[in-house]
Amino acid sequence: MMGTIRRSALRLICTTFVFLTLMTAGYGLMDPLEPDSVLGDATWMTTGGSASGTIYPARDVDYRGFEISSPGILEVKLNSVPEEMRARIDLYGKNFNFITRKDASNPGDLVTLTLDLANPGSYYVGILDLEGKSHDTGYTFDLSFDPVVDVNEPNGEAGDAAEMGFGDLISGYIFPKGDADIFKVYVIGSGILEVKAESVPEDMRARIDLYGKNFNFITRVDASNPGDLVTLKHDIVNPYSWYPVSYYIGITDLAGGSYNVPYSFKADFEPVVDENEPNGEIGIATSIDFGDQVEGYIFSKGDVDFFKFEASSPGVLEVKTASVPEEMRTRIDLYGKSFNFITRKDASNPGDKTTLSFDVKNPGVYHIGIVDLAGGSHKVPYAFEASFEAVVDGNEPKSEIGDAAPISPGEAVGGTIFPAGDADFYKLWMDGPGTLEAKLESVPEDMRARIDLYGKNFNFITRADASNPGDLAALKYEAPGPGWYYIGIVDLAGNSHNIGYTLRTVGVGGGAEVSGSVPTKNGAAGTEAGEAKVVPDGAASGTTAASYREATLTHSGFDFSEGTTGEYPSYDGEIITWQPSAEDHPDYPRDSGHLWWRNTHLDDLSFSSQTRDMGPVDLASVRSVPAEWDESPLVPPLLVGHTIVARCYDGYVKFHVISVDPEAEEVLVRYFHTPRATFADGAS
Repeated sequence: MMGTIRRSALRLICTTFVFLTLMTAGYGLMDPLEPDSVLGDATWMTTGGSASGTIYPARDVDYRGFEISSPGILEVKLNSVPEEMRARIDLYGKNFNFITRKDASNPGDLVTLTLDLANPGSYYVGILDLEGKSHDTGYTFDLSFDPVVDVNEPNGEAGDAAEMGFGDLISGYIFPKGDADIFKVYVIGSGILEVKAESVPEDMRARIDLYGKNFNFITRVDASNPGDLVTLKHDIVNPYSWYPVSYYIGITDLAGGSYNVPYSFKADFEPVVDENEPNGEIGIATSIDFGDQVEGYIFSKGDVDFFKFEASSPGVLEVKTASVPEEMRTRIDLYGKSFNFITRKDASNPGDKTTLSFDVKNPGVYHIGIVDLAGGSHKVPYAFEASFEAVVDGNEPKSEIGDAAPISPGEAVGGTIFPAGDADFYKLWMDGPGTLEAKLESVPEDMRARIDLYGKNFNFITRADASNPGDLAALKYEAPGPGWYYIGIVDLAGNSHNIGYTLRTVGVGGGAEVSGSVPTKNGAAGTEAGEAKVVPDGAASGTTAASYREATLTHSGFDFSEGTTGEYPSYDGEIITWQPSAEDHPDYPRDSGHLWWRNTHLDDLSFSSQTRDMGPVDLASVRSVPAEWDESPLVPPLLVGHTIVARCYDGYVKFHVISVDPEAEEVLVRYFHTPRATFADGAS
């Protein structure tokens, strides 16, 4: 019995010993690098080499460690695995921190892990079976590393920007994925910064960003397609021409990729020096002298250059461009001493020269603004010259009748129609009735002259017009009595002239009788309908004042200051068969045989009536314009014996209704016109 037990125990010991021996021998033969199943026991290897191992026993993991001395691209590639093994490759950092992994989709599949490594140091690769199986055949893999050395790194943040110089060819790598490379340049003065990509990887869609000295974003340019070369241009305005200012250039890939092929670019700076800057605001305009050729730059985009000068007298200002960039469509603006806009002149096309001319009436400081209508920027200068020709009229101011210059009969006086639209007024005293004659003895050749005659109450009497420019006009009038008479000289075209005219007046007394009529502007007595007629004192009921005019008003319109049928829009109004508001008066409905005077075209905003029925009063008793007009619908028609006050195109009128003819749509009136709001017609 005891022998049997000893033999059985001996066989068990021998069997166990053989099993352990075989197991140890087999294990050692399958993976000679064990133990490497924890990160701390990782087997070290070099990049660029191959390794092998066996996943045994079940749930085994094999770890390999390696070192890299620069950024670059890591590749771990399985070359062979057991056919039942579904492989996983894990990657860890120097602190055993997990980074990434790559799994096979199926047993027996070969997988490759590729990763951009930005930081030098220690890394670890782990190989395992995803299903935890063990295998009696081994696997093999290659570990390769492609260094990507960017001498400008680290420059991924603005604070770490790499300095560069203008004209330098800079190379760099967008590496790893999502990398941005930032460079710093120093700019002195104003000019055009250009950043131009010279080469990029064929799969890279480049972006160039520009930032200011405070890392503030300014602008950018993007490539349209991968591999495209792009250029960023930006106008830099630096008012301190001696002080360097830093700008930052950023290079990125819009797709966020990484590349082991470098890009390259250059940055250049072209100075644009405008000696007149800063003058981009009217309050800091640069002073210039007449006759100097002034040069400047419209730089940067949207720039405006302001200049100022002083005109010591009235005269003709001319601002004339001598040269402009061919892409620039020039505008010349003119402002007054209070920075008030006056006028402007625009070039028709880019590159055109242009001239602004202006009649300076009041001496003082004026400002010129030069702009590009397209808002562009130009590295080529423009040039202009401002000139001024003084125009001095010793008799000014006399452009209003109340400031008329006194002259004597027989005296020749000189004057200048300046500025455009100017009128010169003179006054002549007549001792009694007689012939008053005013004639122009010389005029500028391009002036079509008009001579106007007004009475002592500034009431228009008559006029004479030259037929052609350069013609000498003459006016003759039989003055009915003593008093002041006023002569106005104008250019019918409203032009200005820097050449003067000469006027001579003659007043001959002798008690000539009043003719009872006033010459019209054509010199004939006004006797036809629609034209005015020197109604004698007290000749009509309801009037006691002297020198009223008579007219027939119709639907054709009438101009009271001209004393004749007018033309739209300068005539004063017209006769209509309904009230101007087109509403119905409760006592005088439309189309019931009544006529109204309409001047609503003078008030286009409200289209309200500007007439006032003063009632059945004497014409002379109305001395001023009423404070309020008749309001709709209570605007009465024109009633015989009533006096009406109305707004005119060029003043006011009061007229007394003598007769009304509804069938002919005619109203006979006696009237007095004034440019002011008071009627100084001399009546008591």
